[in-house]
Amino acid sequence: MAGTEEQTSVGEPLDLAALGKTWTPPQASGSTPEVSEILAEMPWWAARGLLYIIVAFLLAAGLWAHFSVLDIVSEARGTLLPEGYTRRVEAQTDGVVQFILVREGDRVEANEALVQLDSAEARVRRDNARQEMRTLEEQLLQIRASGAPVVEALEKENALARLESEIAALDLALARSTIRSPVDGLVTSLEVRTPGAVVKPGDPIATVAPANARLVVEGKMPNQRIAFVRKGLPAKLKFDAFPFQDYGVVNGTVIDVSPDAQSDEKLGSVYKVTVAPDRPVIAAHGQEFPLRPGMTATMEVVTERKSVLSLFAAPFKKAQGDLGSAK
Repeated sequence: MAGTEEQTSVGEPLDLAALGKTWTPPQASGSTPEVSEILAEMPWWAARGLLYIIVAFLLAAGLWAHFSVLDIVSEARGTLLPEGYTRRVEAQTDGVVQFILVREGDRVEANEALVQLDSAEARVRRDNARQEMRTLEEQLLQIRASGAPVVEALEKENALARLESEIAALDLALARSTIRSPVDGLVTSLEVRTPGAVVKPGDPIATVAPANARLVVEGKMPNQRIAFVRKGLPAKLKFDAFPFQDYGVVNGTVIDVSPDAQSDEKLGSVYKVTVAPDRPVIAAHGQEFPLRPGMTATMEVVTERKSVLSLFAAPFKKAQGDLGSAK
């Protein structure tokens, strides 16, 4: 009909070329004039290219989310310690600290001196006792040679016996005034810090870790995080002394999980989890830095690995399950 607009039949492809090779989308409700103008002025091939880019981006994002895996971890704080046991070194005699011969972290040999107590007084007493003993021995020889009464000789002999006992005790005290390491190993702690400190028998002096003991991280895992933690799982160790942003992490393996919970004042019910580092050093910036006993760390036990896509889908699956149970 004349004067009417030409109609396009349903299903007939739109001839973009006949329309001046421009694509004019419908005005979206609520769109700003600026956006509408940009879309209206966009050539058809640019619109199609934009569509392809969006589709390609969504496909790439979907593939990345499907194949990218994230670690699900249970986290705990821990301390680097020698595995098994350490040897505690104690004072065996009263005394005053004269010299501290080692520092924490030093490697020592068995019988190596760690701390020297002031032994000047004991040495003077022993020297005086030895001098007195020599004098008594000379007097006893003279008594026996002169034929003096036996009683007088017995008195000298008893005095000599007492001096011998006193000298033996002083020798032992002098030997104990040098406090030595019982084993080859590493000094993990020193309880005496300054010369002049007074010690008595049984006071702790130092702790030595045997040389053949490997270092492990012992941590306290809160009860609510322990469910999936078990022996053999991989773990990551982030040491406070080496910020992981600069030095990375040390990989390790869970070697023990305590069978029973323990009570902790701050964390409540906890389990002891032990992780063995794969190596005793942390490598960064072309160097290797040794791990030392006493260093604190955050242990992250990898309990599960999930794709990013499954993590995104989890809330929807949960909502679907809730709807199903509601029906």
